[in-house]
Amino acid sequence: MYGLTSAIALTALVSLSACSSGGNESIKNETGASIDQKIQDGVTTKEQVRSQFGDPAAVSFTDSGHEQWKYSFTNASSDAANFIPVYGDLHQSSHGTEKTLTIIYNGNVVWHHAMSASAVKQAGGLF
Repeated sequence: MYGLTSAIALTALVSLSACSSGGNESIKNETGASIDQKIQDGVTTKEQVRSQFGDPAAVSFTDSGHEQWKYSFTNASSDAANFIPVYGDLHQSSHGTEKTLTIIYNGNVVWHHAMSASAVKQAGGLF
């Protein structure tokens, strides 16, 4: 009986720590300071950025016609309330951090770049 109780408790503990991540893994461990060491405005080229971080998640253009690349990575954990019987069936939520690297080019060279990290919370369900 003790073994079964321990197994159930361990399973519950593992379930409570459910995590998910998504996006470009190459910026997962980056900070503003580490990005500033790798990307220098007016010096770093598109090819150098692509070799370090891969293809961007999104490419767009500014109003002035400059090409803009965005990389993003989200790391989230399920909230403990998700595992409460009945309540968890009706409401699911998570919290974590989203990192975004935005690079604007002037021709083939980085014009401006910025790295940001924001707290994110997601919720869904009937309430």
